[in-house]
Amino acid sequence: MSDAGEKRRRLGAKAALAIAAPVAFLATLELLLALGGVAPAVEREDPFVGFAGNIPLFVPETADGEEWLATSSGKLELFNPQRFPRRKAPGTFRIFCLGGSTAYGRPYRDDTSFAGWLRLILPALDPARRWEVINAGGISYASYRVAELMEELASYEPDLFIVYTGHNEFLEERTYSSIKELPRPVRGLSALLAKTRVATFMGAVMAEVGLLERQDTNNRFLLPEAVAAKLDRAAGLDLYARDDRLREQVLEHYRSSLERIVSLSRSAGSELVFVTPASNLRSCSPFKSEHTDGLAPEQSARSRQLLEVGRRQNQEGNWTQALATLDQGLALDPRFAELHFERGRALFSLGRHAKAKQALRRARDEDVCPLRALSELEAALVTVAAETGTRLVDFNGLLERDLESREGHTILGEEDFLDHVHPTIDGHRRLALALTEALREMRLVPAEAVLSDARLAQIEGRVEEGVDHERHAEALASLAWTLDWAGQREESRRLALEALESGVESPRVLLIAGKHAALDGDGERALDLYRRAVRADPLSPTPHYQLGLLAIELGRLEAAAARFFLATVLWPPDAKAHEKLGLVMAERGRYGLAVASLTEAKRRDPGRPSIDDLIARIERHAGVAFGSAGEPHLEIERYPSGAVRTARGVWPDPSGGSASLGVHTEWGEDGALLRFADMVNGSVLGAEIGWDRSRKVVPLAERAP
Repeated sequence: MSDAGEKRRRLGAKAALAIAAPVAFLATLELLLALGGVAPAVEREDPFVGFAGNIPLFVPETADGEEWLATSSGKLELFNPQRFPRRKAPGTFRIFCLGGSTAYGRPYRDDTSFAGWLRLILPALDPARRWEVINAGGISYASYRVAELMEELASYEPDLFIVYTGHNEFLEERTYSSIKELPRPVRGLSALLAKTRVATFMGAVMAEVGLLERQDTNNRFLLPEAVAAKLDRAAGLDLYARDDRLREQVLEHYRSSLERIVSLSRSAGSELVFVTPASNLRSCSPFKSEHTDGLAPEQSARSRQLLEVGRRQNQEGNWTQALATLDQGLALDPRFAELHFERGRALFSLGRHAKAKQALRRARDEDVCPLRALSELEAALVTVAAETGTRLVDFNGLLERDLESREGHTILGEEDFLDHVHPTIDGHRRLALALTEALREMRLVPAEAVLSDARLAQIEGRVEEGVDHERHAEALASLAWTLDWAGQREESRRLALEALESGVESPRVLLIAGKHAALDGDGERALDLYRRAVRADPLSPTPHYQLGLLAIELGRLEAAAARFFLATVLWPPDAKAHEKLGLVMAERGRYGLAVASLTEAKRRDPGRPSIDDLIARIERHAGVAFGSAGEPHLEIERYPSGAVRTARGVWPDPSGGSASLGVHTEWGEDGALLRFADMVNGSVLGAEIGWDRSRKVVPLAERAP
C-alpha cells in the first residue's frame, strides 16, 4: 500500500473511531436510562394536544377473591362493557382491539365486531392457549385518543394490539400551536429526538436548571376527557369549512399518533397490527361540499345548476349527458365534492369503473366534513407501517378483492357497509379471518392450525344466535336518524326500511320510517307509521311532534296544535315544540296564544333570535303590541298507565288584558287524539272539535293525525 493510501486508511479509522465512540456512549446511556425507567417523550405525551381529564378506561373490582379490571361506568356511553383478570394467567395471550366506532362494532356492539369474532375463532384454532380478546374501541375516538388510551393499556400485560383508526381525525375541533409551524425537516428531527431517552432526559435536566424553557402544556390544544364531536353540537355541519392548512396539520398529527402507538407497543413488549380503514365510496355522497375558492356568486350558482341538472340526468338514466354536464361543472368548480360524486356515479353506470373510482375517491377527499379516512391518511398509515416494520392488514384491499370476484369492480358500496364506514357483520367476520391469517404469519397462531368449514359454520351460528334482533333494528334506526340529520337521505332511507322490515315496532324504528314516507310524499303511510309509534310509547313527545309536522302539511291545524301542545306537556324544555305551537296558533288567528307560546320557546332556548322577528311579524299582522308573556299553567289528568287522558293549558294574555287564553285536549290511552278546544277565560271559544275511534271528526269532516 502506498504512503498516501496508508494515510487515508488511518484517517478513515480515526474518523470511524471518532464517530463510533460517541455513538457507543449514547447507546450505552440510552440503555442505562431505559433500565432506570426513563421513557422517551413520545411515550409520555402527545406533542400536539393535551387532555383535560385522566379517567382510566378500566377500573379494578374484586370478585371471589380475585382482582379484575372492568370498563368504568363513566365510559360505557362510548365503550363496550369488558372485564378481564388484573394479572394475566400463565398460558394466556391477551389482545386489545383499539380504534373508533368500527372497532367498537357500531351500530351494533362487541359481539358482532371483529373483536367478538376473534374471541370465538382463536380458541377454535388453538385451544391449547387461553385467549383474551378485549374490545377497547371507543365511539368517535381518533388516533390521538387511541394513543392516549394505549398508555393505560400498556400496563395490563398486553401481548398484541390491533389498531383500526383513521376515520375520526376531523371529528373534534382543535387547533395547533405555533411550534407546528416549524419546517418539515426540523419537525422530523424533533420527532426523531422525541423517541430517544437521552434527548428526553437532557431536555428535562436543562429545563430544571433553567437552560431550557419548560414546555408549557397550555401550548397544546386541550381536549376534554370525553369526545366533543363537532357534529354533536347544534351548528353541526356548519362548523366545517375548507381549511387546507388544518388538513396538513391533522395529517402530521395522525402520523405522529401512529408513531407514538408503535413506540408504546414496543415499550410494553407487545406485538402490533394496524388495519387499513375501509369506507363506502359508491353509496355515500359527501357530507358537505364547498365551492372552489375565488368563485364569483354567479359562478357558484352556475355550478349548483349544473350539479342539479347532472343529478337529474343520472336519475333518468341519461348517463352520457350527465357526464358531459358534470364535466362542465367541474371545469368551473373543480373542488366541489358533490360534482365529483355525481360524475363518479355516471361513470360507474357507463361501466367505466377505473375512472369512476378515481372520481368517487376525489369526492371523498374533497368532502369538507371528512368522516371517512382521506387518501393522504391511508398513505400515511402504509408509510408508517413500512418504516417501523409494523404488520398491516389491508382490510380495504380485502373487501375490494372480494367485490371484484363477485361483481367485476372494486368500488366499495352498500354490499359491505351499513353507512359511510361501518362494515356489515359479515365484513367484521372477514376482517377477523384476515387478522387470524396475519397472526399465523407472525407465528402467534400455529401454522398447522386450520379452521374447517364446519367449525366456521358453527361459530357463525353462535354469533347469529347471540344477535339481539330488536337491538340491531334499533341500532339501524339510530344510524338512519344520524344520516338523515347529516343530509344523507338515500343512505338513511335504506337503513330505515331495513330496520322496519325486521318487524320491530319501536318508536325509533317507526319514526324514521315514517319520516321517509313523508319525504316520499306518502302521507297516509307516514300517518300510519307515526300513529304506531305513538301507540308503542304514548309518553314519548317525538311521535306527537312528527304528527304535528305532518298535520301542518295536510292542512289540519287543530290536530297540529293539539300534537305540539302535548309534546310540550310531555317534554317542557323542547323549544321547537313551543315554537311550532306558536306558529300554528298564529296561522289560526289566535295571536295572543301564539305570542305566549313563542315567548315560552325563547325562554326555553334564549339563543333563538328568530323568535323576536316572528313576534314582530305577528304584532304587525294583528295590529296589537304584545308585552311580556307569562308561563303557562298546566292541568293534566292521566290514565293509571301514566298516559295523558286530558291536558289543559292556560296562558295570561300577553296583550295586557285580564283574559286567560288556553287550549283543552283529550286523549285515548294509546295516544289517539279525541278532542280539541280553544279556550278563553275557561270557556270554549268557537266550535269544539272531536274525533271518534274511527278517526272521523265531529263535527268537522277531517281526520286527526
